[in-house]
Amino acid sequence: MTSKPSRPVLLATALLLSFVEIGVFAAFASRGPAPQAEASTSRESMIATSDENAPPRAAERRSGPFGALLQNLRGSLAEIARLAEPTSPEAAPAVAEPLAPFAPAPAFLAAPPLARPSPPELSIAVPPGDAPLPPARPRDIASEPFSTPLPPIAVSPPSGPAASTALALAAAPAINETPALPRRDDGNFRLGAAVYVRIFKKEGELELWQKQGGRYSLSRTYPICKWSGHLGPKLKSGDYQSPEGFYSVSARQLNPNSHYHRAFDVGFPNAFDRQNGRTGGALMVHGACKSVGCFAMTDKAIEEIYGVVEAALRGGQHEVPVHIFPFRMTDTAFAKETQGEWTNLWSIPPEHQQWSSFWRNLKEGYDLFEQTGEPPTAYACGSRYAFDASGGSCRRIAGW
Repeated sequence: MTSKPSRPVLLATALLLSFVEIGVFAAFASRGPAPQAEASTSRESMIATSDENAPPRAAERRSGPFGALLQNLRGSLAEIARLAEPTSPEAAPAVAEPLAPFAPAPAFLAAPPLARPSPPELSIAVPPGDAPLPPARPRDIASEPFSTPLPPIAVSPPSGPAASTALALAAAPAINETPALPRRDDGNFRLGAAVYVRIFKKEGELELWQKQGGRYSLSRTYPICKWSGHLGPKLKSGDYQSPEGFYSVSARQLNPNSHYHRAFDVGFPNAFDRQNGRTGGALMVHGACKSVGCFAMTDKAIEEIYGVVEAALRGGQHEVPVHIFPFRMTDTAFAKETQGEWTNLWSIPPEHQQWSSFWRNLKEGYDLFEQTGEPPTAYACGSRYAFDASGGSCRRIAGW
């Protein structure tokens, strides 16, 4: 809310306006009287005499050239007095401070005291769109040599109840720690037992099976963070399509130093892919959440999956079968994805009809595992997969 101007400022303004008006009237008066000045003066005097209801200020204004000046001056002084008059006790003006002895200007022309300037704010000029970045952290700090090694510091273990409480808090997990992955166990699985991996693209799940008591049992189901393309097999390099089929992973296909934390190559193209002219390579199950034909599992998930697969290969399993399906190939799901529903509420894409025969062949291997609990051994026999050793032209699906 703005405050009223002070009395000295108003007086100075009124005097300045009065001086301007005096100068204007003086300029007009210096030109001499008009030809009919006497007649107009007598006429004005007659009007002023006959007009009994006219106020005194109107008579003064008509009586001479300085009447208007006096009237304006009186109005200005009255307005100054009204504005300077306080409206409430809270709004009463403070007592004016005495002028300094060396002030040359009179009291009514003194300027109001200047407001104390606020302290300047610290600002750093940054070019737009080019904000400075923090220094990059070295990849391996421990491996970099230091010029002056720091002496070891001996720390004595704390004692007392306060120390035991502090140690208990330090051992407790952090509140924002990443929660454990969902787990579905059928018992205690031994690390190093035989492993089988199934992947379902549409459901976005990876199943990890381990052998227990002579039969494979489901150890855990992991959500796939990212896979690329659509339902259907990979045909050529650069089509950004994740593969489908039966593959095997050997120890040579493990990559503990992947750009995506850990990774193992599924073995595309296998013998079946090569027999049918399919090209590409370096299709992985890896960490992070980025896919260009691979199956990205996040770093935390691949750490567990990779560890179990590596332990199985070190424990004596020659190859780990990795079977990749477009969806869970039950009879109901297969009919829905290839023929649609009888109610016509589910419309299948045209390309699903194209892969109907290929998916029916994959379903044979899916059904064998569901029936026997043992991953089937797949063979590449030209345009189809076979699951027995018959046929001299068939080649077993193997790792590198």
